Amino acid sequence: MICLSKSLACLTTFVFLSSVPALAADVAQVMTLKKIAEETAALNSQKEIIFQTYQADSKSCWQLFAVNDCLAKAKRQKYQALAPLEQLESALNAKRRELKEADRMQRLMDKSQSPLNASDAIKVSP
Repeated sequence: MICLSKSLACLTTFVFLSSVPALAADVAQVMTLKKIAEETAALNSQKEIIFQTYQADSKSCWQLFAVNDCLAKAKRQKYQALAPLEQLESALNAKRRELKEADRMQRLMDKSQSPLNASDAIKVSP
């Protein structure tokens, strides 16, 4: 049982360590955090325009006889306009999480390798 758990731990460690270079290679291809932040800001400004349009539409609905129908139509248009923006925002958030996870893995790898290098460097001379 102990032998099985040790081999499982070794296998898990091997798979984990072998996947880190693949993650680092993907980081070079994906967007940077700065570009993601810029695109998120652009999406937020587009969302703000949609919300302002919805506010103006709903305010103008109160001048009509069929208020409820007009409000429902304005709300439907708002959600239809927001749907693609929210999908893009979800994709950007996923890319941001991937970048942060890859960065965290790289820092962990650097941290785990640096004590080994430091102990090798410190040799006592007679």
